Amino acid sequence: MKSLTIIRNEHRSLGAVLFCLKHLVSEINQGKHPDFRVFHGLLMYIDRFLDRYHHPKESNYLFPAVLESNPELAPVIEELGRQHREGEQLFIRVLKALSAFEYCGPSQFSEFQQAVTDYTTFEYEHAHKEETEVLPVAEKSLSIETWEKIDTAFLNHQDPLFGDKPSGEFNKLYKEIVSIVPAPLGLGDAWES
Repeated sequence: MKSLTIIRNEHRSLGAVLFCLKHLVSEINQGKHPDFRVFHGLLMYIDRFLDRYHHPKESNYLFPAVLESNPELAPVIEELGRQHREGEQLFIRVLKALSAFEYCGPSQFSEFQQAVTDYTTFEYEHAHKEETEVLPVAEKSLSIETWEKIDTAFLNHQDPLFGDKPSGEFNKLYKEIVSIVPAPLGLGDAWES
């Protein structure tokens, strides 16, 4: 059941990135000049790891296994699959709003702020639903053999930002995030949810 730990850790990693997005937006509200490099780095991480590896591994391995042994969870699994697709659309909205804000200036900030709020709220709720409605059932109902197959899929890709060692392209971003995010993931003051 190593993949359960991996999923929960990846959710915490996403939480740290979402916290940073919200924190940086609130700093702009307080008059700080935006650092677009950090915004792009955070979004690159979400795209390169969470959207390309984390969600597909859930959709292709965990959810089908849970559904096979717990058919009564079909509505929840279907909703989570829809949410993965909806999350991609909200993510694209954030990217477009960031581009507009970066290139058109402060007049586009409120649209960017709203896109970030909508996306972060959505992703927090999505992860919460997985952790409260699917993971506990999976933990109790899936066989050791099934967990071994799921574990293999989840162990194939290490988190490039919060894994054992951040990969080169994410090293600077990792340092930025650690300075903003509170313990236990970072060194900042207080966690927001």
